[in-house]
Amino acid sequence: MIETAVLLILLGVAALVAAVGDEVSRQAGQRTGWKLAGPFLLVAATPLVPSEPVLAGFSLDDVLPLLGLTLMAPHLPWRRMRSYRWSPGLGTKIAVAGVGAMIVAAIVSTAFNASGPADLPRLAIRGAGRLAFLVAIAAALAILGSTERSRSFSAHAIVGVGVFEAVFGLVAYFIGLPWRAGLEGVRSTSVLFGEVPGRISGTIGNSPNFTGAILMMSILVTAGLAMRSPAARTRWWWWAAVVVQLAALTLTYTRVSLGLAVIALAVLALLRSRPILLVPVGVVLLLVGIFTPTLQRFVSDVPDRLALWASAFRLMLDYPIGGVGPGRMLDVVAANPDRYRMTQFGEAWSTAHNTILMAGAETGVLGAFGALVLNVGLAIIAIQVFVRAPKGAPGSVQVAAALALGVFLVQGMFNNLFTVGVTGVCAAFLLGTQLLEARLPGGTADTARVPAAPLVVDAVSAGPSPRLAEEPGVAVHQS
Repeated sequence: MIETAVLLILLGVAALVAAVGDEVSRQAGQRTGWKLAGPFLLVAATPLVPSEPVLAGFSLDDVLPLLGLTLMAPHLPWRRMRSYRWSPGLGTKIAVAGVGAMIVAAIVSTAFNASGPADLPRLAIRGAGRLAFLVAIAAALAILGSTERSRSFSAHAIVGVGVFEAVFGLVAYFIGLPWRAGLEGVRSTSVLFGEVPGRISGTIGNSPNFTGAILMMSILVTAGLAMRSPAARTRWWWWAAVVVQLAALTLTYTRVSLGLAVIALAVLALLRSRPILLVPVGVVLLLVGIFTPTLQRFVSDVPDRLALWASAFRLMLDYPIGGVGPGRMLDVVAANPDRYRMTQFGEAWSTAHNTILMAGAETGVLGAFGALVLNVGLAIIAIQVFVRAPKGAPGSVQVAAALALGVFLVQGMFNNLFTVGVTGVCAAFLLGTQLLEARLPGGTADTARVPAAPLVVDAVSAGPSPRLAEEPGVAVHQS
């Protein structure tokens, strides 16, 4: 009875989120004069809805991207799909091969591990369905967003969501919110226990590791926009947004995300701008190191990744054909702790925390191979965009986006980023709007619905702002 009531409440919340999202989409289209502005914003806003399981593998944070993709579908040129050429070509082909292998492995895993007809939809959605969904998002965005203005609009949307997450998390950390919203409790074995109010998790209602991955990507895109801006005043606004997001990222206490973000920012500044711009970043890190136990977290907390990787690898070897089933790793580990929880590296209390090993444990050897190929393909896309980006300020956002995808892939070796809905959608949005390009033969983009007037979006609120009208559009890759 209680479970039914909870389900009905969640379904009602999902319906409310969909209704609000539909109205926001309509208003965005009217205010920008571009019909696709709303659907693009809905996909970008995925992290703003908590990740709460609802039914058959769906969760609340699936509502906005599903709605966005549904609203984009009528605008896709279905009859000419086969005529499109994708750029960068080599990386795209390899990535498609990888995700294809993962989908096949997930289908086999579902057939092997479903306990009955009622269990089939849940496993299918969590496995093959989730992967196909991410591919559809990236492909639709690339086809409908291959213009300078739409890419600029999408970059601003990424930053808007990142800044909102950062501000929400900082308020939760320093002031506090009802029901401890925006924070995750600290484990008693951590050096952070009793020293901090919690780890910033933002609005996603999931692990701070995933919030860290989102902030890591948005920080780099923000820095790219700052380096591209020709106006000093606007640049300072962008760098202020970088500092705010970096402060929130630091207080997630996610070591991998913070380390990768700092390294990528340093690379971006050294290649595209002046190293002096790293001074505010250094000041933030210094202050956080002095007034918070971040440094102790880096040097004292013992990482459990070796134990998690060993457990996942053992599962893959024991279930090489179909794995244990999408989303079932923890259940199988708990059912046989002597075999899978106790490892030579310590106890494995969580999932694989590795994109490749997670796919192997849940969908078998073919799934692990597909994940490896997918990561290679995406890495090649990032490298190609990085190398081909225009010199100087015009190519800063492209370089930043390439670095963002690269650090996302690296963090995927330490966290399960592709199997988590919100981080997977954010990566697909970055990929489809900033790194991929779908064009008809002859190089003519099928995006006539983009208005002739520049799209202008505020960096913080994702609403109209005249002060950003001076921003040039993001240069388009040539296929």
